[in-house]
Amino acid sequence: MISETEPLKLGSNLSLNQAGPIRDTLLTLRGSPLAIDASDVERLSGPCFQVLASARLTWEADGQPFAFTNASPAFENGLALMGAADWTRTQEDCLP
Repeated sequence: MISETEPLKLGSNLSLNQAGPIRDTLLTLRGSPLAIDASDVERLSGPCFQVLASARLTWEADGQPFAFTNASPAFENGLALMGAADWTRTQEDCLP
């Protein structure tokens, strides 16, 4: 269950140089439920969005719960700009 693990907390500036470290961290967490705390996000770049989109699809393919929690307004706006406005609204419903 996602609530049993500590959420992965994203930083405030998800710029290009953060995409690699986020990917590396996500790879170490693969195979288990994942909650990503986006409360501090002030900027979401395209490359970081791509990493998060890939992770979302990977967790779905693996049959593992995945959700963004505590999304900041800037994170929600960034998702909307990337065409993923519904990500934070529908994922809480998928949590066990």
